[in-house]
Amino acid sequence: MSTVDRLQSIEEIRALIATYAISFDDHDWERFGSLWTEDAAFVVDGEAFEPREAMLEFLTTCLPDDYAGKHMNSPPLIELSPDGESASADTDVVWIPQNFENAIVARYHDTLVRRDGRWLFARREETPLQYKPGPPPMSVTAVGVSGATMRTGGD
Repeated sequence: MSTVDRLQSIEEIRALIATYAISFDDHDWERFGSLWTEDAAFVVDGEAFEPREAMLEFLTTCLPDDYAGKHMNSPPLIELSPDGESASADTDVVWIPQNFENAIVARYHDTLVRRDGRWLFARREETPLQYKPGPPPMSVTAVGVSGATMRTGGD
């Protein structure tokens, strides 16, 4: 795989991951459904929704059509297979619903495949960060350095 082909694949995968977030947030279910292989799986908290039709049934009905939110994704860390026909990606995500309270902090681990010249999700595993109430148990030095930029329970 040439350097140019490798870079092109990485950029196409970045676009795929961004399209997931945008099409989900926009409730563009036709576009969203086109991002997955027929045998795709979405796995969250150990529960797998597969194949694609079962996965889409779950994901497209998570929220009512009149409720919105936004995915905020980190730049993905992408690893291509030596032959360039499959890849994995890890992306951190924060999902903020319409009430503007952070609702999901997680990492996506994706298994991706190239089919008919385009990249598709074969599997997406969501590993949520479990909620802990209260301020983070930071050291005195860390609070001194960062405390002014942090919201506390009374704010």
